[in-house]
Amino acid sequence: MAISKILRQLTAAVLIALMASPAWTQAQVAGTIVASQSATTREAPLLPGSTVFSGESVAVGQSGRAQIALPGGGRLEVLADSTVLLARNAAGVDFTLQRGAVSFTGAPKGAIETIWGDATIRPGDPDAVGLIHLESSDAIVLAAIKGRLTISTAHDARSVDIPEGAAARISLADAPAANAPAANAPQDQGGAAPAGRAAPPIPKIAIIAFLVGAAFLAAFLWIASHEPTETTQQLANEVSPFTLQ
Repeated sequence: MAISKILRQLTAAVLIALMASPAWTQAQVAGTIVASQSATTREAPLLPGSTVFSGESVAVGQSGRAQIALPGGGRLEVLADSTVLLARNAAGVDFTLQRGAVSFTGAPKGAIETIWGDATIRPGDPDAVGLIHLESSDAIVLAAIKGRLTISTAHDARSVDIPEGAAARISLADAPAANAPAANAPQDQGGAAPAGRAAPPIPKIAIIAFLVGAAFLAAFLWIASHEPTETTQQLANEVSPFTLQ
């Protein structure tokens, strides 16, 4: 009788786990591949209909692209020679551009956003379309193709809107640690770090240069899918950007 009771309890536990498993799996789904060409994740080919889970990267070759439908109706398009990392959060999906360029479309339900330094970039309108190009390890170019994009910075609780038809070049700078030693102060001679020393700061936005003009956007869209003949900074200079410090 005791063995039968234990078996019933084990069976019940297995059934409960099986019932809960689909809900857990669904919560970890970051997107579904709609169309792909030369796209992989963990070196495995991504075909239309494939599922991308939270924490997975989508890499696209030099002649490929990948469109990803996101929960809530948003969409990502990973452009040629690019890699993007997807992750689920409580509100929706956030993505990290690791190389190249990616376009993103807002969702009527569920948020889509990316973090750059201490700034959060998200669609300002539900159907906004944005394009991000990773210019270097500390600079990106962001364009509002349709609708409005919003940049919110944590260090000063500030928000900046990029209107449709405009672009912005965003650079990062490390702020000095609050408790960092002065330049002429004696250096530590080894041993444990003093108590209270500040942790390495999150890079802050140093410059946002707005670049307004259809000519720049056309050139930027071309850069996102072809080998550039001019640097993004050279193109930016041609449309006379102004800088916000």
